[in-house]
Amino acid sequence: MRHSVLAMFCLALLAQTTHSQLTLTPKLGIENSRTMVRINENNFIKPVSLQLTPQAGIRLDYKFKSGHGVFAGVSTSNTAVSFSFTDPETSLSNYFASRSSTQLRLEGGYQFNSKPVSFKNSGSSKKKTEAKNSGRTESSMKQRCGSYSSHSCCDKLKAEKSKQLAKARPISVRFQPQIGMAYIPSTKPDFTTKQTSYTYNAGNWDAALITGIGFEFAKGKTKLFQVNLQYLKGVGNMSTTKLQTEAGGKSVDTYYSSRASSWSLSFGVPVSFAKNSTTKKQKTERSCQQQKTHCEQKIQYRCRVRI
Repeated sequence: MRHSVLAMFCLALLAQTTHSQLTLTPKLGIENSRTMVRINENNFIKPVSLQLTPQAGIRLDYKFKSGHGVFAGVSTSNTAVSFSFTDPETSLSNYFASRSSTQLRLEGGYQFNSKPVSFKNSGSSKKKTEAKNSGRTESSMKQRCGSYSSHSCCDKLKAEKSKQLAKARPISVRFQPQIGMAYIPSTKPDFTTKQTSYTYNAGNWDAALITGIGFEFAKGKTKLFQVNLQYLKGVGNMSTTKLQTEAGGKSVDTYYSSRASSWSLSFGVPVSFAKNSTTKKQKTERSCQQQKTHCEQKIQYRCRVRI
């Protein structure tokens, strides 16, 4: 049963492949992490003040025909905190804390893509452009009536059309809500001991929930850049852990727990991979041939009228 479900999923994914779009986005940004520590039944304390740390990563987006898609990537993480002390009984007030070394985390999830929202209304400018182009095309056809070349006609029409599209394409933005999971393959042990000192690795999660929203700016169909705002909440390997020591010949148990979360803001320039270049080329050639035929008919008609 499991194999049949997996096979059906693969077939559905393969059916969408021809209409999908693959995008690779290197990212740079900042992360603001918040890690809290709790000792026994006391309240949570914040051993390290909030501070911005640099963040780097790379992300791969796979968008389906429907506009939605999945994503996977790698980025840096700075939520872990080294909470060091010598005596567990006084660790609540007598401690030293610092940010741990940067870790790499894997990310994956699902992303929704809204329809593009343009920053300006291009309807009136489009009509003006079409009217001006119509006048220029008519004038150029009259001038070329005696010495007509279908190849030059097609080239000039293509050049004029490209200029029109370049001017008419407005800058737009897509809203991209997203949800997923993050995973750190190699986490640190809960406690490390060095002679008479102890270190509790707070915020040492191995799985986290991520959510956020992206803003993809584009001009026409050309993607310009992305801005991504993300929230992370550690959920795995965050249970209470026990430190057992001896004091006065007796065993003393001290319980430690932590919470970890972060906000991050990143910027990236997407690189898209086209899949149907051959098909697009054939469409361009057919369009060019249609323009040639249309141009020939118009010029021949105007020549007859002029004669």
